Amino acid sequence: MKTDDLIKLLAADAELSERFEKSFLWLGPAMLVMAIIVALTLGIRSDLAVAIQEPMSALRFVLGLGLGVAALRAVIVLARPGADLGLRVVPILAIAFFAAALWGLTYLAVPADARAAAIRGETAVVCLITIPVLSVLPVVVLFSMLRKAAPTRPALAGAMAGIAGAGLAAAVYALHCTEDSPLFYVTWYGLGIIIVMTTSSIMGRRLLRW
Repeated sequence: MKTDDLIKLLAADAELSERFEKSFLWLGPAMLVMAIIVALTLGIRSDLAVAIQEPMSALRFVLGLGLGVAALRAVIVLARPGADLGLRVVPILAIAFFAAALWGLTYLAVPADARAAAIRGETAVVCLITIPVLSVLPVVVLFSMLRKAAPTRPALAGAMAGIAGAGLAAAVYALHCTEDSPLFYVTWYGLGIIIVMTTSSIMGRRLLRW
């Protein structure tokens, strides 16, 4: 490769990184808009300050944010051509495993005649609708970022964008949700995240090819 060609490639890569980083900043406003939407349409739970001090309730925020941040790191890696997630997928799998274990342990701890009601809760439909709807904002931001980059695994990049957006949306939705049992939020938050992940993977295959 000639020196001039190498300089051009480095310059193009630097420009790509700068555009990517600028797009990334839009996630902050997206989170704020999601919170405002929840506050205006559903309302913030009145005992939020108390609820976040209870470990089982606080885990809704921890799991959502943790999954969102871990998937965001994966999106950043996959934005590069030829990228391989490698060990970066471990935090995502670890959070999923922890959530599944938490669900299982809670299931065993709850009396048999109360398990179905705990899983069903009272707001499953609202939860299952709201999380995917809220996810639209961060997923759009992440797709915009990826379209400025050069992902060579578009379906996987789309899936990671979906997990990231849905994880953040779940954490924001938790500001309203009063269902504190892991049997409820692992089931319905998790299903909402899976729906967004699957949809985003399909969209990624079509929209992120280059």
